[in-house]
Amino acid sequence: MLDTYTIPVSIKGIIFQNQKVWLRFNQRNEWELPGGKMDKGEQPEETCIREIREELGLVVKPVEIIQAYLYTIKISQDESKGVLVVSYLCDLIDKLGKFETEWEEGTAKFKLFPMNEVTGLTMPDFYKEAIQKAYEILT
Repeated sequence: MLDTYTIPVSIKGIIFQNQKVWLRFNQRNEWELPGGKMDKGEQPEETCIREIREELGLVVKPVEIIQAYLYTIKISQDESKGVLVVSYLCDLIDKLGKFETEWEEGTAKFKLFPMNEVTGLTMPDFYKEAIQKAYEILT
């Protein structure tokens, strides 16, 4: 019998506005890119568009995949064996609504950060690398 490796997939958006990047503060007391898990039957770009609209009230267009990273979150129920985090560089098209203030894990907090502050944030290194790579593409 084949031992298949099944893990969740989380799609993240790297969105710059006025030379700053949007980040979300999570329940593990660290910053991360906004986004979330794919719904059944959804394509990754559709997930990115939906999640960013739900969380930030922004309309984005995913431009290119910047990074795919297998991340293990030991304290998580569904990600303790890993979650595949796929990060897209996104073009900001429009602002439609308000920020999500409550989400699955509690109160949501979003903030724009200038690039020179990203390296000092409590955030997994792979997110910092993805943000830097996306920024270099834009500049």
